[in-house]
Amino acid sequence: MTTIEERVAALEARVAALEGRAPEPGGEVEESGKLVYGGHARFGGYRWSWEMARPPGWLVEQPAGPMAAVLAAAGHPARLRILQLLVRGPRPAAELQTELSPASQGQLYHHLKTLSSAGLVEQPERGVYRVPPPAIFPVLAMIAAATDVVHPR
Repeated sequence: MTTIEERVAALEARVAALEGRAPEPGGEVEESGKLVYGGHARFGGYRWSWEMARPPGWLVEQPAGPMAAVLAAAGHPARLRILQLLVRGPRPAAELQTELSPASQGQLYHHLKTLSSAGLVEQPERGVYRVPPPAIFPVLAMIAAATDVVHPR
């Protein structure tokens, strides 16, 4: 039979593993803080609320490939503009085309395919595109982070 202390230590180790932190020798976990982003927004008749907290140590240990693909997809000026437009709500391709002129229709679909492949855009119905709901605040956070680098306080 295990003692209460052993059971608590085992539970703490499991929680640490789930949170992406490795327990230190002796069962104690060093806190490195957390990065928190989120907020509330109302765009195009939709209401969004989001909060995400991640340990910095966990963030810097994530595989770079998938994150680089997302950042590369968002890193083109036309694709970033598409995200700025779609974060407000779904839009038909024709409306995006008007906003992005003089880009050709082929260029627009190339950009939409790149954003879709990265999980930043989806097509809920034929000819209509949107940022998937779980990606709304991450996209806004990317825009905010880039803005803060360009215009530090």
